[in-house]
Amino acid sequence: MYNQSNSNPFSSIGLTERERGEDRISLLPNEILQSILCLLPLKYAIRTSTLSKRWTQLWQFNLISSTCLQFGEDFSCNQSPHQFAATLDRYLQLHGNRNLDKFGILFSPFDIFFPNLEKWVATVIAKGVKELEIDLSQGVLLSFTQTYLDGRKPFVIPNALFNDNSLTHLSLARCNFSDPFDFSNFVGLSSLSLDEVNLTDEMLTNILQHCVSLENIFLKRCNYLSVVKFVGDKLKLQKLVMVDCRFVYDMEISAPKLESFVCHGFTFFPAHVFGNVSKVNDIYLCSSVSEEQYDEDFFRILSDFSHVNVLTICSCCLMHVVEEEEYNEDDFPLELHNLQELQLVLYTISEDDIYCIFSFFRLCPSPFLEILFIQLPSNIYEQSDISDSVTAEKNTQDIVFRNLRWIKITNFGGSPLELKLVKVFLEKATVLESIYILMNQCDISNNSLPLRIIQGQLSVIPKASKDAHIVICGPLDDDCTVSPTHTSYYHQEKYRKGTTMYHDYGIPRLGGESIPLNQEFL
Repeated sequence: MYNQSNSNPFSSIGLTERERGEDRISLLPNEILQSILCLLPLKYAIRTSTLSKRWTQLWQFNLISSTCLQFGEDFSCNQSPHQFAATLDRYLQLHGNRNLDKFGILFSPFDIFFPNLEKWVATVIAKGVKELEIDLSQGVLLSFTQTYLDGRKPFVIPNALFNDNSLTHLSLARCNFSDPFDFSNFVGLSSLSLDEVNLTDEMLTNILQHCVSLENIFLKRCNYLSVVKFVGDKLKLQKLVMVDCRFVYDMEISAPKLESFVCHGFTFFPAHVFGNVSKVNDIYLCSSVSEEQYDEDFFRILSDFSHVNVLTICSCCLMHVVEEEEYNEDDFPLELHNLQELQLVLYTISEDDIYCIFSFFRLCPSPFLEILFIQLPSNIYEQSDISDSVTAEKNTQDIVFRNLRWIKITNFGGSPLELKLVKVFLEKATVLESIYILMNQCDISNNSLPLRIIQGQLSVIPKASKDAHIVICGPLDDDCTVSPTHTSYYHQEKYRKGTTMYHDYGIPRLGGESIPLNQEFL
């Protein structure tokens, strides 16, 4: 029987109070401690300097021996710009003339710090850096105009960067190029990310001509682009991401090795040509704002990529498909014969949205669909009542999901419309195995009244599949399901590190503390 009075584990081995409090790790030789610190990220190694005088300088060995120096949000948010610059100067000096594979900074500099930036770039280039990331996008950004409130000038990349022929990865945010622009030295560059950079059509052509090893291109908020062409039988391009490049009106893609295409923002181009895109496996097409005006360009784009295995589209895209039927009924059905994973990103939840969802399945049948993700809005701007239930029900009569095995619905709040959405899938998916429902940020606990109500409502819904399980997860439960292929939702603006978005629209959904939850019931 357990004896509480003898529960001290140290009493059985005869350790004194002094021995139990002794710091034995600090007694190890420097060589062993330095080896341990080298296994830690630099920011954690630096923190050990506060442990005692014994540890004050030990972290420097980690810095000196490191081939990767990353000064990200954790590093920059606790320092003033002057402190940041002084600390970075010191660290680069301590690193000496040693080679460097990767260097990255997240900084918010005004003009007076531009000489520091130029010096840092020149220093890491001299070290033969292979992966370089300069992110100067910290600040408050207006969501609609995509302008910063601080009025800072963009940093102009020094010409020394273009003399580096060792770069394999280059990422620039809120920087500008200067004349003359020449990427001819970057023959080994395999990944390029440009965010709010003054990239022009001519510059992009120069990049594609000279960077013959490019496999991944990420272009975000590059508002000087208008006519973009990714064309060439020798292109090695495998992934193309374009986000909020709002002035692009003409796009041509013919890339024999392209496998992934992400286009967010103003996704519908008056002129576009998609030639050799037969290898594309996954595509992401979403708008940045709700667009009510019909645009036939989206349907033509979707038709060009009807062979993909993975598709992510938003509420606006669903609406355009439905309206295409009104104008060009002969275009349907458009069969997505290879589609296995579909993700729907909803900006609002209304009766119209429910109607568009199931109209999409009717107009674009996906006979081999196995996995479905539905991202409900995290902030509900407007939620309509169920006013046309009969029309919506008729819209689902001929729909059957014969291979759909797995569904995940995120930001579920238990509204009548959301429950109706779940109801249709349970009634129409004949081989469904699991439907995971991730609750929103509402205050829920294992025995809360809202949870019991939702459980009760879901438990009485008829199921086409006897094996279907309903699993309710809390917002902090990220281990109950797998993730979709596309995990960045650019309309939420969370993909920009250190950037505060200012939105002047919408009413956030009220909620309390997020509590982990995982409930399964029949």
